[in-house]
Amino acid sequence: MQINKSIYKILLILTTAVSIGEFILIRKHKKLLNIQEKIRKRLHETIEKISKADLEDEIYSIALEAIVDLIPDATKGSVLLLEEDGNFHYRVIKGFSSELMNFIIKKEEAYLYKINEFRETAIINNPKEFDTINADKKTIEGLKKINALDINCSVSAPIYIDNELIGLINVDSDKMNHMFSENDLEIMDQIKCELELAIKNALAQNKLKYLADFDELTGVMNRRTLRKEFDKEIAKSNNKKLCLVMIDMDNFKMLNDCYGHYFGDIALKHFSDILNKSVGGFDSVARFAGDEFVIMFKDCDATKAEGRMKAITQMVSLEKLDEIILKFSYGICEVFSDGYVDFDKALASADTKMYDHKRRKALLHDLC
Repeated sequence: MQINKSIYKILLILTTAVSIGEFILIRKHKKLLNIQEKIRKRLHETIEKISKADLEDEIYSIALEAIVDLIPDATKGSVLLLEEDGNFHYRVIKGFSSELMNFIIKKEEAYLYKINEFRETAIINNPKEFDTINADKKTIEGLKKINALDINCSVSAPIYIDNELIGLINVDSDKMNHMFSENDLEIMDQIKCELELAIKNALAQNKLKYLADFDELTGVMNRRTLRKEFDKEIAKSNNKKLCLVMIDMDNFKMLNDCYGHYFGDIALKHFSDILNKSVGGFDSVARFAGDEFVIMFKDCDATKAEGRMKAITQMVSLEKLDEIILKFSYGICEVFSDGYVDFDKALASADTKMYDHKRRKALLHDLC
């Protein structure tokens, strides 16, 4: 009888233990489901925000914000992009001093390069020690001054677009004695995969938007975008002066024939860069077609526009291209004074004056 009671107690203990175990498993399962639901919901919101972002930095900032929020005990983070110089440059940061943006990390100094050559996400349990050993001494001293090394652990993930490494996402924790776990690494990978796709789509959309608004070769506005800018200025002008300047490069066909079309493209880019540098921050430069450009000077009358164009002429003559001085002709239309408030008519007026300028220069050249 005593034996039966003992067996009963043992069975009761085992049953209770199993029940407690099942309860713990259920709680863990529910917690996991809640985490997964939070990730799913935040990812959906993040992807939607990314799809509406216009600027590339805004895309990375949205992605970083989401990752730092979703990984438990993460307090800081950064996105670094691989630039043309072969180094990583900070693009967006969270929780660090803005001075961090001035630092450059060599590719071979990155933790993921040492561990797996950027093949996969990894946990860095002592990033300060790693950086001190592997990074440039000058860089380390600079990072120490801005407290950028005061982190206990990090998760670093490579960003790939179309199988090409474009950057890194780092998530850090400065909480005392905290270490990221394999679960955190899995969360990072799950989020990263979704965000890579969202970033790829957003960058593709932004490129299409850019190509629709800007000239691909020179990077300045195209005619369609300038028209929109012109219409905006007319709508809010309040009788302020506004000038359109039509510009045509002299002897551009001869340049192409002598040096080739590739050099011609370089000349167009060089010329447009000078125009961009020469105008004020509120003015606009556009490529009209071929070797023709248009400048819109805002809050500027014809006399002032003439002075600015003479300054640009001097700058172009000083900034030679392989010892070649690029020359151009121009015509100015003062929109309100000349009675033109229609973009095409104002442009036609400036075009006529530009060809008058070109003919006068040719005549002067013949006389000389």
